Amino acid sequence: MTFTPMKKIILGIVVLSVLIVGGLAIMRMQKPSTTLPTSSRVYNIGFLARGRGSYEVAIKGFQDRLKELGYIEGQNVMYDVRYVSTKEELDQSAQDFINANVDLINTYSTPATQAAFKATQKTPNPIPIVFASLADPVAAGVVKNIEKPGTNVTGVTSLSAELTGKRIELLNRIVPGIKKIAMPRSAVELNDASANRSVAVAQEEAKKLGIELVFFPVRTKEEIVPTLAGITAERVQGIVIGGDSLIWGSLDDYVKQAIKEKLPLGVFDTDQVKRGGLIGFGPDYALSGGQAGTIAHQILQGKKPEEIPVEVPSKFVLTINLDTARAIGITLDPELLKDAEVLIGK
Repeated sequence: MTFTPMKKIILGIVVLSVLIVGGLAIMRMQKPSTTLPTSSRVYNIGFLARGRGSYEVAIKGFQDRLKELGYIEGQNVMYDVRYVSTKEELDQSAQDFINANVDLINTYSTPATQAAFKATQKTPNPIPIVFASLADPVAAGVVKNIEKPGTNVTGVTSLSAELTGKRIELLNRIVPGIKKIAMPRSAVELNDASANRSVAVAQEEAKKLGIELVFFPVRTKEEIVPTLAGITAERVQGIVIGGDSLIWGSLDDYVKQAIKEKLPLGVFDTDQVKRGGLIGFGPDYALSGGQAGTIAHQILQGKKPEEIPVEVPSKFVLTINLDTARAIGITLDPELLKDAEVLIGK
C-alpha cells in the first residue's frame, strides 16, 4: 500500500495519540453508562472557555451529546457558559461556579482548566472538572497520570501543542523551500504551558527543516494588533499558530494580516480555517466535545473523575480553504488537496 505524505502524517498522529508529554499511556475510549439522568434532579454545569471560535463548536458538541443521553436544557440541566480572556476573568468565573455550587465544570484551554482546578482545590469537596481542549494535562499540573488522573480532573486532550510541528511541515509543503515563518505566541511570563510547549515543538520541527522562526509575543489581546506590522517588517513567508488560546482568541486579526500580506497561515482546526486560515490540521472539535459530554455523564451518574482515563480526540481532520488560497495567490499541490477531508470554498 502506498501512502501520500499526508497519510503518513495521519498515521504518525495515530502513534502520537498515545504519546503525551509526561508518560506513555494506552488511551481507550470509555463506554458510556446507559443510566439515564434522574428525572427529578436538575444538574448545573458551568462552561469556562478562554475565547470563542473553536471552543463554541466543542461546547455545542458537548451539549448535543448530553441531549442524546437524556439531558434537556431548561428541564433537567442548566448551563452557564463563560467566554473570557484574562487570568482575572478566568479566576472570577471559576469562583462564580464554586459559589453557585455547580455539579460540573467543562473547560477549554490550559489557562481555563488551571483556573478551575486551582479554585476547586480550595474547597473540601472539589467540583469535578472535564476538559475538552487541553494540550497536556500532566504538564499543566491538573492530573497526576493519564491513565489514572488522581484528581478531580479528567477529559479529552487536544494535542494542540504537539500538532504545531505538523502545521510547519504543511507550510513547508505548500511553499517548498520556505525559510522564514512568523509565530505569534503568549509571552513567556504568562506561563501558559500549552503555548510554551507549542514553541518548543515548533522550534524542533523548524530546525529539522532549516526554517527560521520569528516569534511575536503578546501578554494581552490588546497587544496583538500593534504587533502585526512587525510580521510585515520581518519579511516572513508564512505564519503558524500553535496551541495558544490567547492567540486563538484574536485569530481574525492574524487572518486579515496574512491575507493582506499574501502569506499562508497554518492554523489548528476546521473552524479556524473557515475563518480564513489557509490550512488546518487538528481534532474534530464537535466530536471532542461529544467525548467530553460522555465523560461528564459518567461523572454525573456517580463515577469519580480521578478514575477516568484522559482520552485523545477520536478524529483528526485536514482542512484547506480554497478561497484563501486564491486570495493569497497560492496554487496548492493536487495531492495535498486529495488528502484534505474538508475543502472550503471553490
